[in-house]
Amino acid sequence: MPRSLSYLPEDALSLDTLALDVLPDDAHLSLEASRQYCRHLATGHYENFTVVSWLLPKPLQPHFYNVYSYCRWSDDLADEIDDPVRSVKLLDWWDGELQACYEGHPHHPVFIALEETIHHFDIPITPFRDLLTAFRQDQVVQRYETYETLLDYCRYS
Repeated sequence: MPRSLSYLPEDALSLDTLALDVLPDDAHLSLEASRQYCRHLATGHYENFTVVSWLLPKPLQPHFYNVYSYCRWSDDLADEIDDPVRSVKLLDWWDGELQACYEGHPHHPVFIALEETIHHFDIPITPFRDLLTAFRQDQVVQRYETYETLLDYCRYS
């Protein structure tokens, strides 16, 4: 019997960089399973960025994993999709999932875990949305004509 991941759009099922094989399925979706997924994604990814988590006090590490997982998913929805239109569509879906998280109704494991971090540290939605703005821009802008427009892009990313 195939695993049911009803919280994912079909377009996202091809992202092999996101450890989809260990995503909790619908029947096993819980805060603990979501935390474990974020930890797995953060500590198992090929980037050296996660090395910094070793320097964090242990109580902060799960929160780091949660934020990292949001950023990782956002980045891969922007960079690992071969069609800019499809990528923007998935980034819009991700933005909707972010909004649902802030409204207290997270669906995706990353947002189930991230909701706890958001409440614990009272993080506003703006920095998360800004990152998505930058990634959407990546899909349509190939070159920045002025230093000011480049700085504007950097403000979001």
